[in-house]
Amino acid sequence: MTDRTAKTTGSQKKRQTVWSYLHRTFLWFATLNFWVIVSGFVILGLVAMQIEQFSSLAVLFFLLAGILPIVLQTIETDKEAHGYVYEISHSERLRYIVSVLGWSVTPWGILTQVLQFGGQLIPMIRYRRRYPNRERYVPETALLLPYDGQWTVINGGVTEETSHSWMIVAQRYAYDFVITDEDGSTHTGTGTDLTEYYAFGKPIHPPAAGTVVKTKDRLRDHPHPGSGWLEWRTWDIRGNHVVIKHADGEYSLLAHLRKGSVTVSPGDHVDRGEVIGECGNSGHSGEPHLHYQLQDHPNFWSAAGLVPQFQDAIVMRDDDRRVQHDFYQSVNQDSGVKYLWAGDRVTNTGRGDVLGDLSV
Repeated sequence: MTDRTAKTTGSQKKRQTVWSYLHRTFLWFATLNFWVIVSGFVILGLVAMQIEQFSSLAVLFFLLAGILPIVLQTIETDKEAHGYVYEISHSERLRYIVSVLGWSVTPWGILTQVLQFGGQLIPMIRYRRRYPNRERYVPETALLLPYDGQWTVINGGVTEETSHSWMIVAQRYAYDFVITDEDGSTHTGTGTDLTEYYAFGKPIHPPAAGTVVKTKDRLRDHPHPGSGWLEWRTWDIRGNHVVIKHADGEYSLLAHLRKGSVTVSPGDHVDRGEVIGECGNSGHSGEPHLHYQLQDHPNFWSAAGLVPQFQDAIVMRDDDRRVQHDFYQSVNQDSGVKYLWAGDRVTNTGRGDVLGDLSV
């Protein structure tokens, strides 16, 4: 081996060591509690402001408080726990981070972050941090899946490690649904056009009878699905959506609907089987999908999530993770109630107009 080759090999090893160290550091950060990261860097920023020689670092600490949680969202620390494996390239990850950061410094992005994180104080005070879960609060409303045919859960679960967004209390038990083919793909062709996605334009139904309390229908469908780019210009991360009251303290939110597809207005009574809109790609949506959550208040920002119990649902998987998971193994899959998890392929055994009104 020549001296030049030896030096080159040594440099490569050093770069690999540095990259390995950075990777382990990011993984460690990704396992930390969301609020620990945010509050930790905010405190560092406040301390730096009081020390003259470190005051110039205060802005950096405050930026890291906002940026790190966004970056860490793209790092999968435990694929087995999540239940659904994502395929995302480094370029897609970079585009996602850049677009979210661009959105986060806009006036509407800043307002959204204040509403989302500040709003969490309300359910925190209301429940004294003993938030609703599957033991403390069982919803009265019996839900059917809000679509026709078979869809796949790509985000969501009812335990901390399988949750959609555990640290955001309103979205703690939320689900994201898409339609996949036999190969697990969500689209035909290259997936660069909205119409190539199986879910795009599919009808969405109320999961139970109720009264519409909020709607939005004018936001565009982001025209670059599957690219990693997000709609940084959107004023509402939910996109077009419908909120339905089923019972006191029980509301359904169905989000990311197609522009111009919402067929209902506040005050309308809706029954199962009706079409309230179509699946779209509005708001913060990487590709056409349906976001669904059950919450205790009509206000998205100050609500706490409730655990949805789906009736008359057929659940299938391509793996045995349900059997191996402590909670999902304990749930009787032959019972009428189903708790869903990312990776489940789920279909209704029938619609509400056939089964009758199951809501209480």
